[in-house]
Amino acid sequence: MIRKSFAVIGVCLLLAACSTNEATGRSQFTGLMNTAQENAQGAEAETAIQKQYGVVEDPKITAFVNTICARLTPGLERRDVAYRCTVLDSPVVNAFALPGGYINVNRGLLAYAENEAEVAGVLAHEMGHVTARHISERYSQSALTQLGGSIASAALGSSAANSLISLGSNLYLSSYSRGQESEADDLGIRYMSRAGYDPRAMASFLATLQRESALSAAEQGEQYKEMRGFMATHPMTGDRVARAVSIAANTPNPGTYLGEDTYFNAVNGLVYGDSPKDGYVRGQEFVHPTLGFAFMAPASFVIKNAPDQVIGQARSNSGATFVFNAAAKPAGMDPASYITQVWMKGRGTPGKMESITVNGMRAATAQIQGTINGTPALMRLVAIEWAPDTAYRFQFAMPQATKPGEIDTFKRMTYSLRRMNQAEAGNTRPKRIAVVTAGAGQTVAGMAKRMAFDDGLNEQRFRALNALGPGDALLPGRQYKIIVQ
Repeated sequence: MIRKSFAVIGVCLLLAACSTNEATGRSQFTGLMNTAQENAQGAEAETAIQKQYGVVEDPKITAFVNTICARLTPGLERRDVAYRCTVLDSPVVNAFALPGGYINVNRGLLAYAENEAEVAGVLAHEMGHVTARHISERYSQSALTQLGGSIASAALGSSAANSLISLGSNLYLSSYSRGQESEADDLGIRYMSRAGYDPRAMASFLATLQRESALSAAEQGEQYKEMRGFMATHPMTGDRVARAVSIAANTPNPGTYLGEDTYFNAVNGLVYGDSPKDGYVRGQEFVHPTLGFAFMAPASFVIKNAPDQVIGQARSNSGATFVFNAAAKPAGMDPASYITQVWMKGRGTPGKMESITVNGMRAATAQIQGTINGTPALMRLVAIEWAPDTAYRFQFAMPQATKPGEIDTFKRMTYSLRRMNQAEAGNTRPKRIAVVTAGAGQTVAGMAKRMAFDDGLNEQRFRALNALGPGDALLPGRQYKIIVQ
């Protein structure tokens, strides 16, 4: 009888929570996240995201994106949310939407467009996720699954309610389904055309994102993988570009505006790659002029910069990893005591503790037990007293079979941490986009030599930045982007 009652309750919930979406015309289950909840959860998530990544403080690029946003919104079906477009200060090539109409595009993505219409295509696609209520749909479906499992055992007690509340944060940045991506593409093309943009720009930018994804893999020394960056949260299928081309070709009364000049004017001078607030990867060295420190990583590692830490991964895929970050330390506490009493508190007793000095700074190192992919590994912690109340920390993990010579590279890395002097910090500047006009006789190879990189990928990078295929040549009089420093 109890099971039957719960089944009846479930059917009633489904019937009450299904509605026809005005944008898509299909019936969907979104009843466990209404508009008020969308607005509240979106606002909360947006605040946290802006705090973590920061917002680009460039009036020119902000005005450019806001103008596109304002041009698109009159053509959207949903009027119960306010659409806000923000440029996040992140080098990652990505864009995403949050409930309540919060549209975020990363600074890194803007570098790879070719015109205003392509940027409009990205924003319109994300707006499509909002009008189609994809996040609300996934939330309601996932919450119902959890509800079904908890209702009989706890009658929605506090633990069940908490699991439903925390569910949203796992959905905002997770991957969309193929059907949802196709739907957002269709809606995005619709909104672009309503705003007067050439809808073919949607497909052209999707093709560019594939080139950028291949470049990203090459930069990290990996074999090409299809899903990374934008593709990681917006799955790319083999026919997605062709499908977007077909939809655009069959769009009634398509727009024609591209806006090349407005785009190039907006991105000229835009920071490319890491920003000053997060520090820079310069070859195998990481430098942070704002905080005034630098260290050198082994040549066998790929360095990845994040807002609150630096991660290194072995190019050999051995599993060897390092993480560098900063943490608060009780003022006056020595590094060895910090490791045992703060860092490792409640996590076991570290072994082989040793007090050391790193470029005049008190430090300590300890060995702990750990695993890499379930296999026992060598783990080492290093705490360096950067300031009386701040510890800079290295965490190293390596397979037990690691040779002594490779272990020594981690030691050299530890002792490479240093303070930058004022002149050095002042002369460390970010890379930026420079817009140049091709002259007669200029070549891709010649343009690539002007790029501020020394990794052997400049021609591939130049082609990805400028939507050029392998055999495409420069057109005299046309504008192109290079990266300078």
